[in-house]
Amino acid sequence: MKKFFPLALIVLYVSCIRNEPILPEIGREKCAHCSMSIVDLRFHSQLLTEKGRRYYFDSIECLRAYEKTNSLPVRSSWVADFEHPKKMIVASEAVYVRSSEIRSPMGQGMLSFSSKERAEIFLKNRAGEIIP
Repeated sequence: MKKFFPLALIVLYVSCIRNEPILPEIGREKCAHCSMSIVDLRFHSQLLTEKGRRYYFDSIECLRAYEKTNSLPVRSSWVADFEHPKKMIVASEAVYVRSSEIRSPMGQGMLSFSSKERAEIFLKNRAGEIIP
């Protein structure tokens, strides 16, 4: 029984980790990649590791760069829905747009939408493109 107690505690801890996005405190939370304060939720993104560590990013660009340079086992990652900044989308399901008319925190104009239709409507009268 003593051998199973530590394992049971680990299982309990991991099962208690919230596997959903948690909005950062605006202006207080720092980007894990560039250390800028997160001030605009329209571009916010985050990831949750298998161990339950949560990382916040001020932009999609920072999330992508962080994932390329760090080989963390990721449980989930999310990006903000540009049209509804307090709503997060699973990063692998989001549709990404790059537009020179939008000023994102890192200057690349990357934003995300919940569907291809919403992204196309956004781009209808703007310069930009849907990106993979």
